[in-house]
Amino acid sequence: MKKIAVAVRMIGAGSLALIAGQAGASGYHFGTQSASNQGVANSGAAQVMDASTIFYNPAGMTRLKGTNLTGVLNVIIPDGEFTNDGSTSAAGQPIAGNNGGNFGPTTPVPHFYGTYQIDDALTVGLGIFVPFGSHSDYDENWVGRYNSLENQVQTVNINPSIAYKVNNVVSIGGGVSVQYIKGKLSKAIDFGTGVAGQLGNPGLVPLLGANPTYDGSVVIKGDDIGYGFNLGALFEIDENTRVGVAYRSRIKHKLDGDADFTVPQTFGSIAALGPAAGVIQARLNAQYQDTGAKLNIDTPESFSINGFRQINEQWAVMADYTRTKHSRLQEIRVQLDGRADAVTETDWKDTNRYSIGTTYQLNEKWLLRGGLAYDQSPEDNDNRIPGIPDSDRTWFAVGANYALTDHSSIDLAAIYVSLKKAPIDQTDENGSTVSGQYDVNSITLGAQYNHRF
Repeated sequence: MKKIAVAVRMIGAGSLALIAGQAGASGYHFGTQSASNQGVANSGAAQVMDASTIFYNPAGMTRLKGTNLTGVLNVIIPDGEFTNDGSTSAAGQPIAGNNGGNFGPTTPVPHFYGTYQIDDALTVGLGIFVPFGSHSDYDENWVGRYNSLENQVQTVNINPSIAYKVNNVVSIGGGVSVQYIKGKLSKAIDFGTGVAGQLGNPGLVPLLGANPTYDGSVVIKGDDIGYGFNLGALFEIDENTRVGVAYRSRIKHKLDGDADFTVPQTFGSIAALGPAAGVIQARLNAQYQDTGAKLNIDTPESFSINGFRQINEQWAVMADYTRTKHSRLQEIRVQLDGRADAVTETDWKDTNRYSIGTTYQLNEKWLLRGGLAYDQSPEDNDNRIPGIPDSDRTWFAVGANYALTDHSSIDLAAIYVSLKKAPIDQTDENGSTVSGQYDVNSITLGAQYNHRF
């Protein structure tokens, strides 16, 4: 069963942790951790709007007086479309099926932050947020089903932090991260092509190959807890100007879980296989038993530098540059107990994100926001895979803050993310090829409540 074994060795190649970054930021970042900064396309770290500064720059906590609480809800509404252009099975046979439908489900994600001012110099805080995560879910009979069906990742990062005001110019801060990650991957398995190849009978390929009747599937699930840290500094150039720098470390993860196989029970009744039919069915059932699975992933470190300038009582401007070391992901290697490693080469590159924003104080109650960002993709046309159909993207953001009282406010925001149309011609190690083009965009809505005691 050599060809069948090759097909199943690669069941993990879509990755448990690196899922469809089309919903937010490039790669597999979630994209936004507060509605306030979302409204200026993530350019507002040096402004220090609220307790969400714990994520963007912990040094900013020294600007928050008293006790501050911030609760955020983001809702990502992606729209992903694939157009097939000659996808083929391991035998070179065209794969019958549809284009996968809208493979990006709508996803709500909460975040929470709190800070407590101990004295004029020292502030502590706690952030609970989602730094990575997305969900792609293709139709079961799409043409790329042997490369990817459903991919889902969920992360939660608990980030206790501390900040110290050195003097009237310099504040520093840092925190530790405890990050939980859970992933799921599912793919169809082209057992029909494998059986035809094992029997050495090309005439069986049109009958068995790339045929949903003879497809099996595998679902891999795993989770892990990893640890990291973040650092930041904020410089008050004058009462209207600030510059900040921030760093988030990589976090090493080793997802540990299970691979669950489903083998079609249709081979034993195929007359064209003759007496071998029952033997083939029994061998498949014995060979593809559920097993353990592991995947090592390092979520990438990032460095940011940002600035803020209050021009007058109404207008302020801000900007951010973030460099992310996505090149840590050179391959996706899934270890299956008792089987050869499943490896997909990714060859990701480091990326830059550039963002600018502005705010306008309309009156005592309303502050209006807008922003624009350009976010590079770690993928290009040579290494795109259907589990992560990423490309360079542009963010268009709007938002507003409304003061309910002197101590409470709400933020509302929306971003439209437009990705460049992205061709794909990716052959998985199981031999199946996904060829076509992705057209992806998304809307992210944000709502936030802030309270100061």
